[in-house]
Amino acid sequence: MKTYCREISSRFNVSRAIKAQYILSKLLILEALRDKIETITGLDVSYVRLDNREVGLGVAVIVEYPRLKVMKCNYYIREVCIPYIPGLLAFREMEILAPLLSNLIESYNIDLLMVDGHGISHPRGFGIASHIGLAFNKSSIGVAKSKLVGREEFIGGRRLLVHDNKVIGAIIETGKGRIYVSPGYKITLEDAIEIVRATIKPDSILPEPLRLADSISRTLKREVSIEKLENPMVRECKLSTLV
Repeated sequence: MKTYCREISSRFNVSRAIKAQYILSKLLILEALRDKIETITGLDVSYVRLDNREVGLGVAVIVEYPRLKVMKCNYYIREVCIPYIPGLLAFREMEILAPLLSNLIESYNIDLLMVDGHGISHPRGFGIASHIGLAFNKSSIGVAKSKLVGREEFIGGRRLLVHDNKVIGAIIETGKGRIYVSPGYKITLEDAIEIVRATIKPDSILPEPLRLADSISRTLKREVSIEKLENPMVRECKLSTLV
C-alpha cells in the first residue's frame, strides 16, 4: 500500500491538474434532463486515521426517485494519497469513488449522481460533481455545505451564485441551514434545484441521497481495519447502517 501511494503521489502535479480541469471543463454538457429520473445515487467520502495513514471511506447509496427508498448501498476503503487542495478535490476522491460507481453500473440503472462537492460552482468550472459526471457520462449535481467561488445575488426571487457574470449555482436555505447547489454534467441549474428541493426532508439540511451516504460513511468508519485497507474491494453496506 505504501508503494501504491508513492506511485500516485509521484504522478500527481498541481499545475497539470489545474490545466486538466480547464481542458475538461470545455467538454461539459449542461442541458435539460432528457429522460425520467427513477434513481439517484448519493456519493460521499469520510476520512479516518489508521496506522499513521489517512484513509478514505467512500459510500454510494442508490435510492428510488421520488420515493427515496434505498435500493443498494456499497462502500470502498482506500488509503488517500493526495492531500486536500481546495479546488482539486476530485483528484483526491476519484480513487475512492470511481471503483464504487464502476461496480454499481454493472448491475444497476443509475440515472443521476448527487455528489458531496461542487459542480460548475468552481474556480475553473469543473468541480468533483462535473468531473465524475463527465468520467461516467452520467447526469450529476454538486451539493456542498460551503461556498467555493462566486458572489450571492437575488435574481428572479432566488438566491443564486454568480461568477464572471455567469450564474453558476444556487443557495437553498432550510430551517437547518444552507447548501450550495450547482449542475455538474448533463443537467441544468433549474433541474438541479428542483431535484434537490424534492429530496430534502423537513428535518434535514441535505437531500436524502447525500444525507444517507454521509450518515452511513460516518457509521462505517469504525469498521475500517488494516485487513480491509490492505485488501481494497467494494463491499455491501449492512442493512443496520441504513439510517
